[in-house]
Amino acid sequence: MSKQKLKFYDIKARKAFETDKYEVIEKKTARGPMMFAVATSPYTNIKVYRLLGKKK
Repeated sequence: MSKQKLKFYDIKARKAFETDKYEVIEKKTARGPMMFAVATSPYTNIKVYRLLGKKK
């Protein structure tokens, strides 16, 4: 089963990109545990995060 493609935005390069090569992580925030998708930008090779929502 392949992951669905998600859009990410690289702030440093000021460009958006779409990829299915990401990992889902959980981070604790002030609002409770949240799920994030983390991918590596093809433009700058930095990690970019996308908020997926609250942990269910």
